[in-house]
Amino acid sequence: MQTTDSVEINLSGRQRMLSQRIAKSALILTTTDDSVLVNEYKTEIESSLLVWQKTHEALQFGDASLGLKGISDDKIKTYFEEIQENFDSMVSNVSSILTWVEQGRWPNAYDDLWINQILANERVFLAGMDQIVYTFDRNAHQKVLSLRKVEFWLFGITFLLILIEVRFIFWPSAVLIRDNFIKLSEGEAKAKSMALELASLYETLENSYLEIVDTEPLHNELQLFGKFDVQGEFKMVSAHFKGVMQFSNPPQNFFDWLVQQGVEEIYVSKIKEILSKGLSWEGELRLFNQEGDFIWLDMYLTPLLEKSGEVSEILFTATDMTTVKEARARSQEIHRENLEKKLKEQQYRSSLILEGQEEERRRISRDLHDGIGQYLTALKYSLDGINDVKTQQEVIRLDVSKELIGKVIKEVRRVSFHLTPVILSDHGIASVLNKFSQEMSKISRIPVIFENLSGFISRLDSKIENNLYRIVQEAVNNAIKYADASQITIKLSHNAKFLHIEVVDDGIGFDYEKLKQDGHFTASGHGIFNIKERVSLINGNFELITSLGNGTSIRVEVELEN
Repeated sequence: MQTTDSVEINLSGRQRMLSQRIAKSALILTTTDDSVLVNEYKTEIESSLLVWQKTHEALQFGDASLGLKGISDDKIKTYFEEIQENFDSMVSNVSSILTWVEQGRWPNAYDDLWINQILANERVFLAGMDQIVYTFDRNAHQKVLSLRKVEFWLFGITFLLILIEVRFIFWPSAVLIRDNFIKLSEGEAKAKSMALELASLYETLENSYLEIVDTEPLHNELQLFGKFDVQGEFKMVSAHFKGVMQFSNPPQNFFDWLVQQGVEEIYVSKIKEILSKGLSWEGELRLFNQEGDFIWLDMYLTPLLEKSGEVSEILFTATDMTTVKEARARSQEIHRENLEKKLKEQQYRSSLILEGQEEERRRISRDLHDGIGQYLTALKYSLDGINDVKTQQEVIRLDVSKELIGKVIKEVRRVSFHLTPVILSDHGIASVLNKFSQEMSKISRIPVIFENLSGFISRLDSKIENNLYRIVQEAVNNAIKYADASQITIKLSHNAKFLHIEVVDDGIGFDYEKLKQDGHFTASGHGIFNIKERVSLINGNFELITSLGNGTSIRVEVELEN
């Protein structure tokens, strides 16, 4: 409405200017014999006359192209009716002059008559347009006064609504967010406890393959398996030996039998040499029976000496350790399966906790963005609409309030983004890492650069995307806090099978092996430990490269079909 009023006032004022321009150009046109000036002022009159006529009609009856709706005020209509005859007379006389010039009949006896008619009607037209402009201006002023009254009442109503929102919406929302943060902290504490337990299980699994099983070993008695001479020719083979090895035809030579069983000839020769010197030999060998099953024998080869000191024969005794070995292997397998089961259960619980934390973050982020953020934005618009302040002090306080509310809105958006960026669920990991680098550059004042080296734009499973984002977030925050870096780079690349993410800084680095030996990365809450946990949850590969004075590189690799 105010826009239309201003257009009407401006166009009405322009009508006065155009009428004066037309009269001046017509006067010059009829008093000069310079052909150049004649053409110039003829063109000017023609263009001005077209605009003048169009605007005269538009002011009265409206024109959408000019933003006019037509006159509704009866007094202004009367003014236009009073000057219509003068307007038509000026148009007619100017048209006559233009026609005379086009015909080349110049000068002529009608010049003075036409010019006098134009000048006489112009004075009346200008007086009428003055009244029209004044009336338009007065009407617009009255509308502004009415709008100010409406604005005052709207301000009062808005202020009242803000008070109601603060009491019944902002305060309950603040209490709700506080409770959510408390729950989130409790969940994080539980996650830390479970993460410690998970680390302990990993350590147990690594050591379990190096320890002897806790089951009580099964011992068999030492049995006589046979006798053979120095060359290994059997003199006697016991029934027990036949039964253990399930022989259909017992071997003829002990040493040849060992070679057939897969024992290296060098090793067999050494046994033979030891026995020939009259020394005993003891050892455990893995053999196979006639059916092809593995047999573990704890052998004792004892030479029997003659009075002359020569070896007469060798006593072959052994203990069948197959049952013991199988029992140990089975016990170890059961132990390993139990550990893996516990690890999987712990990993599943950790995954559920992290997913719960992510969901809680998303909910708090939505509450901040869609709830408090929207109300703060409405409050900012309300403050922007307050213009009727009387003192300089009130103006300063209003400006400060607007500035503060703007900062609060930015901070709410920043917190909401870091809790859970909406762009992650909408556009994926590449877009959110680009946005994250920009936000961190603003906050930390350290350039955080994102490079999508292979143009990766595909989407991954939401759990994988969430964990990758948290991994990068943790790595960048660690670099900002501890690396004393001048630049941090996030590199994203992929091939047909893997997605690679690398966070590199040019900071001071650290002695990773020393800190690892000191147990620096075995407790939940430490950045590297948290990153490794998240990499494990998405079945990825983790690599850390650093040294004192050479910066740090954290690399994560995950299968695209994971």
